Amino acid sequence: MIKLPRNLQEIHIFEENKVWYVANLQMGEVIQIDRLTADILALCRTNDNAGVLKGLGDKYTEGEILEGLKTLSSDIGDFLFEHEETQALAPKMPESRLRIFVPHGFMRYKEIISPIIEVSIYNLLTSLAKHADVFVEVDKNSAAMKYREQMIELGIQFISDLFESNTNTRTLASNRFLIEDCDGILALSPHPHEELNYFRYNTIPIISRAYSDRNLREATMNKVLSHHSLQRKFDSVCPDTPWIEEELEALTGSHFNGLNIIPNGVDTQAYSPQNSQQAREAVASMVGEESILKAPFVGFINGFQPQNSIGIIEELASLHKDVMFIVLDPILSHQKYQHPRNVFYINLQKPEDTVALPWIYNACEFIIFPTVIGTPFSMVLEAFACGVPALTLTSANLPEDLEGCIKSVPITRDTTTGKCVIPTPIVSQEIENLLVDSQARATLSMKAREVACNYSWDRTAREIIELFKSLNEKRTRNAVPNYPDVAFSSYYDKAQNVIRSGAMQLDGLFKHTVEEGLGQTLLAEHTPEEVRVVLQYMLKDVEKADSVLSTLIP
Repeated sequence: MIKLPRNLQEIHIFEENKVWYVANLQMGEVIQIDRLTADILALCRTNDNAGVLKGLGDKYTEGEILEGLKTLSSDIGDFLFEHEETQALAPKMPESRLRIFVPHGFMRYKEIISPIIEVSIYNLLTSLAKHADVFVEVDKNSAAMKYREQMIELGIQFISDLFESNTNTRTLASNRFLIEDCDGILALSPHPHEELNYFRYNTIPIISRAYSDRNLREATMNKVLSHHSLQRKFDSVCPDTPWIEEELEALTGSHFNGLNIIPNGVDTQAYSPQNSQQAREAVASMVGEESILKAPFVGFINGFQPQNSIGIIEELASLHKDVMFIVLDPILSHQKYQHPRNVFYINLQKPEDTVALPWIYNACEFIIFPTVIGTPFSMVLEAFACGVPALTLTSANLPEDLEGCIKSVPITRDTTTGKCVIPTPIVSQEIENLLVDSQARATLSMKAREVACNYSWDRTAREIIELFKSLNEKRTRNAVPNYPDVAFSSYYDKAQNVIRSGAMQLDGLFKHTVEEGLGQTLLAEHTPEEVRVVLQYMLKDVEKADSVLSTLIP
């Protein structure tokens, strides 16, 4: 099978009478190809085999794409591609680096993100800085300034340094940079409304990063909903976890076009298979209980909400009294109640605490994790990199490459309460099966490590850069968008576990009903009496229309 990416010879691909052809302009020959081959050739310069599989996955089956790649390794390959030795010797033109702007929101809300997400943002920025010019917006009095020298050493630059002599404030410096020389805005804030204004005042592509994290479930859902509703044809929302999209689609009943799942990477040197006995001893020391060394360890990456997880964990612990459950949970470890004797909660309070994670993963026979918003995919990949297989509580479709290193138990969600319904007896039986079948664990372990090695921070950075490049090709230039103060978007009502329609101010939170938002928008160009008529017609209620209008006019 051909190995991509590869440079093409001087060829021309065209369609005539619904038949596809490719002409080699140097040889002066034309051959017929199929549509699949034409689509592969369109991607082969900048994508590896996995990228082609992902890029064409919506149009063809994996088997069809693999067969097409196999065909390209035959004689037709000499007709299409430069010889590899020629390709290696050819001088490579330096590619211009993108200039990416990162607003300061990710620093402003550091207190609400977990150490896992904080470390992920740090790794993402440092990896991006290897391939692009990354400019961070930070106030001079910000706590981030104490990391200034470290960030500069890693290639990350500060907006305030660019215009030191002419501007004194963060806002002025940022606005000048955006206008003069910026290829993209990377919105990393976990707050759903922190970066909404960037959709209004420029025509620069925005990539909005959304996180799967226990503390951020509501914020993540609302960020995806609000940014997705505002995004233009040259913007994109990029969740870091595949099951964010699945859960939102289940709640809304609609498909989210324009979402690009770009997982975080994993450092396969820091996270690697280690001596399991030493790892168990390290974990025993962490929890202060040497007696647990006599029992097998099972890890639990808990993405469930607290009220939905305590009972599940306690029930599994009671069914497997001879197993030690090591639960990674930022909240339950602080709960003041009596935990089962074979359950130990570990809380990672600071980014530096994450250095203990390789030991924790390596101590486990396998891990359990649910595919819900709240379970960071990066933690799953870290465990896989340590050669630890998984038992997955699956409420969403998993990436195909994970299927060979997991055992899976389907779960359902109560649409009224939002709680997950776990078939505990089936989960318990799968736990028992994995514990007694060491050969199955060894096979899954090997495959888990192989999967993790495909997810690097370099790959994540390159995918984001390639996405920025494609969005810039769709970019509308020399035109300022005319966004009003109010925009309409769905939002997640946590209390009722439903998606509602509402109106929001782009510089604040959801503040309006749809009727109030519509009224405020119309008042920008119409008289109050004209707006009253529209509201009365829409609401079919004079008093309600007057009530809505009274909230908008002092």
